[in-house]
Amino acid sequence: MLRVFLDVVLPVAIVAALGGAVGRWRAIPVAPVSALVFYLFSPALVFRSLADSALTLDVSLRIVAVMAGTFVAMYGVSALWSTVARHDAPLRAGFALAATTPNVGNMGLPVAQLAFGQAGLDIAVMNFVVGATLANSAGIAIASLAGGSARAALVAPLRAPALWAAVVGVIVNVAGVSLPVAIDAPMRTLAGAAVPTMLAVLGLQLQQSIGMDRLLDTAVLNAARLLVAPAVAWGVASGTGLGGDTRGTLVVLAAMPTAVITTIIATQFGAAPAFVTRAVVSSTLLCMLTLTPLITLVR
Repeated sequence: MLRVFLDVVLPVAIVAALGGAVGRWRAIPVAPVSALVFYLFSPALVFRSLADSALTLDVSLRIVAVMAGTFVAMYGVSALWSTVARHDAPLRAGFALAATTPNVGNMGLPVAQLAFGQAGLDIAVMNFVVGATLANSAGIAIASLAGGSARAALVAPLRAPALWAAVVGVIVNVAGVSLPVAIDAPMRTLAGAAVPTMLAVLGLQLQQSIGMDRLLDTAVLNAARLLVAPAVAWGVASGTGLGGDTRGTLVVLAAMPTAVITTIIATQFGAAPAFVTRAVVSSTLLCMLTLTPLITLVR
């Protein structure tokens, strides 16, 4: 547990804290930095990850099935709670976004490697690509419901650069295209900037006043994200015939806290960004209590 904290959580906290400190010192607004991640850094990361993926088609399709099944189930859980709690449109969208989007990138990748070695890391990379694609398609559709019609929600993902970056990345991978250095080098540079910039955006969000309201909603969200999601992933993975460390890796990845990218999407679409930021922070802290026993159980 201490190693996970020192190698994963603490570096994340330090980068976010530095982003928040600089933001407060220089009065940096969050929206322009958020836009850079949304339109530039995140698409480059998705493209590079898909273009470089080495997993077989069979395993890749099963990973997609597990993530899609878990996503749909968690959306159902969030919709049920929002109906019971009578959330308004922005909070309903923000709650669903936070519940369906685990941090399978900057937390999921190192945790999978620590828990399951190189095989776990390979699975986690594909998981991250699928998760990023879902976040930038279905996640954006959910977030856009905060202030628009269902028709606008269906169209919104088509305007997300990361979705098209995923399509191009798959084409490059399947066709075995070798990109010239003039294209490959800039893409790798932009992709490398994605995660730290996401964390800096989280820090910028944290230096704003996010309040202590909606405590019950926050508690329910954390329970769904950290406890219900891995149980659902275990069931879906077993149903697709996955077992052993492959299933274990997917279950642990499903138990990740709410992803930093949700603060980016929530800010862009007005989907209760203060609540979503609180969900990211609280679930990241609480996952230290849930990940260690879960990893012990599934390995």
